[in-house]
Amino acid sequence: MTEIAAQKPTNDDNNLILANSLITREELDEFKAIALKEHGVELTDEEAFEQATALLRLFDVLLEKRLATRRNRVNINTTQK
Repeated sequence: MTEIAAQKPTNDDNNLILANSLITREELDEFKAIALKEHGVELTDEEAFEQATALLRLFDVLLEKRLATRRNRVNINTTQK
């Protein structure tokens, strides 16, 4: 376990989380604003971080699956001559 991962959350942990993620402070704030505008839900930084990370992981899985399907189609078409 890394030293950063072993640290317990503190009030300043938001900076620690964001420093080690793909989500910037601006993106997190925008995600929170969208949640408030679209769903009337005011998220904490931690809730927004968890939800945004889960959403990014979902997109990553879906995109990878889509790309794999396209690669297989290309391979089928190029091997048949």
